[in-house]
Amino acid sequence: MSDSSLRCPGCGAPAPANSARCDYCGAALATVTCPSCFAPMFAGSRFCARCGAEATREVVDGAASLKCPRCSELLQALRLGATSVQECAACGGLWMDPATLQKLSDAREEHAGVVSALAARVPVNAVASDTVRYIPCPRCAKLMNRVNFARSSGVVMDVCKNDGVWLDRGELQRVVSFVESGGLAAAREHQREQLVDERRRLEISKAASATTLADYQGFTLSASARTSSYNTSVEQLLFDALGLFLK
Repeated sequence: MSDSSLRCPGCGAPAPANSARCDYCGAALATVTCPSCFAPMFAGSRFCARCGAEATREVVDGAASLKCPRCSELLQALRLGATSVQECAACGGLWMDPATLQKLSDAREEHAGVVSALAARVPVNAVASDTVRYIPCPRCAKLMNRVNFARSSGVVMDVCKNDGVWLDRGELQRVVSFVESGGLAAAREHQREQLVDERRRLEISKAASATTLADYQGFTLSASARTSSYNTSVEQLLFDALGLFLK
């Protein structure tokens, strides 16, 4: 079957790839690309008409359509396990919110399927993996920050603190590998230990401040009594310099 003549996923009638609506059943038609060969296919079709691969992409609502920050192509929804992300079919980059990235990281039972699904995709454009530049957020267009995942993974992602996370092709697989090797658990434990140490230092600092204040208050109350006990003028000058001498 040619790319220009596909079949409506609702009634099975033939329809050109650029059709917006089926002539037979009236169903709305939206063209997406095959996850394996990138041939055009209708959203809702179970299999690709060209290669027979099972469809895993989903159409993105027009109001939510975003452009790839790398190559400006429209992003498409992609099902990865129990979650949905947005993918650029041209360069293979992925856009998701932090909660989705957290879910993908924690769902260890789905990691093999996620890696397999991503490995099956061959992007149209080749983007140099060693190209380092700041890219705009697909939503707000502000330049995103570059953040090392878990501070120790070596996977530097592009992050917009308000809208989401962008991962170039291959970076989600590296995140999954880092998690599988225990790196995320170790990073979380290290962070927990740092928080405990920081809390301990804060408590010690507060205790020291309270002790100093109590000592000062006790001294001022009995300053007049102690003044008569100064044995030398050196002691007098010392307390004057500290601003503690009371007449």
